[in-house]
Amino acid sequence: MSNRYHAGFSLLELILVMVIIGMAVAVVVPRLSNSEVTILKAQVREAVAVLNYARRSAIVEGKQKVASFHEGKENTGSKTSKSEPGKWTSRGATIQWGGNYLSEDEEEESKTFEIIFYPEGGSSGGAIVLTYKYHKAKITVSPITGKIESEILDHEEDSGRI
Repeated sequence: MSNRYHAGFSLLELILVMVIIGMAVAVVVPRLSNSEVTILKAQVREAVAVLNYARRSAIVEGKQKVASFHEGKENTGSKTSKSEPGKWTSRGATIQWGGNYLSEDEEEESKTFEIIFYPEGGSSGGAIVLTYKYHKAKITVSPITGKIESEILDHEEDSGRI
């Protein structure tokens, strides 16, 4: 009987390990790219909540209420600051008012956008486009009814209302 020592892996073992690694990558990679959309959706929900709050406050209190939107930097620290009612600051998302791009001169000055809600339920109306990395979402406020609608614009899997 010969005692031969075989070092190394067989071809079948190597193929099996490569298949397992491939399956793990197939599961992990879509979740990484989907996290950007999740972050954008969370910011849109927060912005819509600010708009709904301003609308309801205007109707209940019988006074005009303003919802203001400010473009901020991405939150890198563990501390999160609470925003004031009626005010919203983005965390890394860029804001476009009505879908129009700002010129370089206006870009530095005009980073705050406002929507006014009236006691009768209407508003000044408008559309806000939020862009986070390569994904966009649009929030539309009806000037007549004050109704707020939001949607993801360019993500095929999660397109539609938020």
